Amino acid sequence: MRIAVIKFPYDTSKLCEKVCNMADRLAYDVGVFSLDLNEQQTSVNGHAIHPFNDINKFSWDAAVLACTGEPFVDIVPRMVELGVGTNEQFKNYLWLLQRLMIARYEDCADPVIQETLEYWKTHEISVFNQHITFDKSTMHEVFFDEDLPYVCFQTDGGAWYKMYFPSNHKLIVTYEGKKAVPNLLKEQDPTSPHLYTTNEHNVQAGDILIDAGVGEGNFALRYVDICSKVYLFEPDTQWLEPLKHTFAPFGDKVEIIPRYVSNHTDGEFITIDDALPDVRGKNIFLKMDVEGAEPDAMRGAKNILTNNKVRASVCTYHNPDDLIKVKSILRRYGYQTSTSDGYMVFINDLNILDTADFRKGVVRAKN
Repeated sequence: MRIAVIKFPYDTSKLCEKVCNMADRLAYDVGVFSLDLNEQQTSVNGHAIHPFNDINKFSWDAAVLACTGEPFVDIVPRMVELGVGTNEQFKNYLWLLQRLMIARYEDCADPVIQETLEYWKTHEISVFNQHITFDKSTMHEVFFDEDLPYVCFQTDGGAWYKMYFPSNHKLIVTYEGKKAVPNLLKEQDPTSPHLYTTNEHNVQAGDILIDAGVGEGNFALRYVDICSKVYLFEPDTQWLEPLKHTFAPFGDKVEIIPRYVSNHTDGEFITIDDALPDVRGKNIFLKMDVEGAEPDAMRGAKNILTNNKVRASVCTYHNPDDLIKVKSILRRYGYQTSTSDGYMVFINDLNILDTADFRKGVVRAKN
């Protein structure tokens, strides 16, 4: 197959290099064409860079745009109007990742991975693939309290509370003429690789809940009614005001700690042990989703994990080796571990273009 890779100006993420590398691994013939009229670079991965105006001088089967987001949607129709290829020939870089992963895993014996490869025959690659189907009928209408948007959220105990968001947050979209957000618990479907709790591994009445990587707070809000105390670690400043509003009805029961969890305490970083020095002999549920910092955060929670009765759900999908690291640390602390079903493909991180791998979403552990 012959691939035309379209290079964009200001390619600070080196996406074009990653795209060419994927094409090379598939043994495709590659031509690179730059949209930058002042292009200074002469080659990418050994492939000469040509002016975009020369693209029709070459024959190619598919053109891969080395860009993310809106440029793909905006540029393709304009290129087709100019007589450069057809809509069907233009692909985004995830199309190439999908082909690379199919080639890499076609002989894999894992039936779940084979199920995903079969799914990809008729579907595009995504984070959850066949494991989760997003249904727009489950959109939640957004309301406004002064200038702060919120949705009505039901806890596991059946109570309804307001869950707030930052103004103009990316999750808020227009659906059927109204502001709405997608079903925030869809990632917690029973078939999800991102599932934190099961019937055998869940938050129990009287638990202390430690939620590291809170976001909008849907996990903690879901169980706040039955917990004795809730600690929220969320360093992203855009969430602090919404979280204060969401958990205001619970007073001192909920404590918000606006710092990154880590293996050291300094400035904006804090260990869970330093944040909760007096928590001993308690029943705890620990949920952790901290953008790949989970191994360090676990090292900084040694006292919590060894001096209490803990059930933990720790994300392992951000980096290729996180599963091994997290399980190793937990087992060293005396924990039994298991993993969530299925696999995730973490396309949110461009490093997936180098690793092209399936990853387990969550390690569940108990002592």
